[in-house]
Parts: sequence; C-alpha cells; structure tokens
Amino acid sequence: MLESTLQEVHEEKKEVKQRKKYWFEKYRWFISSDENLVIAGRDAKTNERVVKKHMKDEDIYAHAEIHGAPSVIVKRNGNDPIGEQTLKEACEFALCFSKAWPSKIGGGAAYWVKPHQVSKTPQAGEFLARGAFVIRGKRNYVRAELKLAVGFVNYRDEKLLTCAPLSAMNRWCDEYYVIVPGDERKEVMAKKLSKEMGVEVDELVSALPSGGSTIVEKRKGERKKVERRL
Repeated sequence: MLESTLQEVHEEKKEVKQRKKYWFEKYRWFISSDENLVIAGRDAKTNERVVKKHMKDEDIYAHAEIHGAPSVIVKRNGNDPIGEQTLKEACEFALCFSKAWPSKIGGGAAYWVKPHQVSKTPQAGEFLARGAFVIRGKRNYVRAELKLAVGFVNYRDEKLLTCAPLSAMNRWCDEYYVIVPGDERKEVMAKKLSKEMGVEVDELVSALPSGGSTIVEKRKGERKKVERRL
C-alpha cells in the first residue's frame, strides 16, 4: 500500500516536471482581461526578440517612461481591436517590471504606440544599446500604479503560473495574491508564496518583479477559462 502511494506521488511529480512549456513562457507574460496575450522581455536579449520576432503590424507596443523597463507587446486577438482596458493593463505591466518596482515609488507613467513607431535606427550620432528602441511620433500615456497579482491562469485545461495586473488576473484566476513593492526580498517572497500556492520556489522567482515585495491580501477571482489557443 505504501509502495503504491509513493509510486503515485513519484509519477505525479514526474508529470509536473515534464509539462511542455508554451512558447510565451520564455518571456514575461499574461492574458489581458479582453483575452489578448501580452508578452514582455526579461532582459536586453529578450527585449530584442519580442519586438523583432513577435511584434506584428496589428499589435501594440508598450513601455514605461523610466529606465530599465521591458518592451511589452500586446498581441491582437483575431480581428478584434485591442481594447482600452488591455492597453491600460499592458502599461501597468511595463511599469511594474521596470526599475520603478525596486525604487518603491507610488506610481508612474507608461505609454503605448503602434508598431510602425518603433525603430532600431537611432538619430545620427546616437547609439542604441541592445534591447533599446527609438519611439517616433505621438505616445499614448497611461498613469499606472505599482500593484500586481500572482496566481494560476486557467488556460484551456491547465493552470499556468504568472504575475500580472489585478484586473487581468481577476478574470482568469480562481484566487490570487496581491503584492506591492515592499521590504521582503524576492527570494523570501517566493518561498512564502511557494508554501501558500504549492509551486516551486524557482518558478515564483522567475515570475516576480525585481526588488522587494509585500503581500497585501488574497482574493477570489472570476475563474474564467482562456479557451483560445495562444
């Protein structure tokens, strides 16, 4: 009986470890409340990649008005236009995963533009670092606050861990934890959430923003399921 139980536990762990990751899990990501996939670079290399490889003419580019912010791409969902709520969430995402989070400022500005406004060609005499882009033309600014939710998105028949704006997570999660900038180091926060959520510490470290955090509360979500294939 004991051997049978241990074997089942071993097989369950094996299945979890062998889960095939989706392509967007290489990046920072979330599903917007309008069901748009939003991806962002984790570093200079992936900032380059999300723009050059994954940004299409019908998508939207978002960025925070602060140094060290990721390039954020909102993927259009079929023929549906990208909504205002999704644009707001993308800007919040850009700000929260910038250096604004470890700086513990109350909030800040982020903006979105169309793909044709994003260029890798600098002005004469200027230099562009890897992962940086030139934005030309009008920027559509959004005021954003530093607040995120950590939880499992109900994607088709799986639960995927991510960290994203509250309005987006509320739609697709059974429950989630609200975090803000704080004094608990990223690794300490990951261990705390690991015990609460039953997920590996390394996964949480990968999902959380840089710098310290504080858990504000645990909330129940709408428990919707993302049915479309991303």
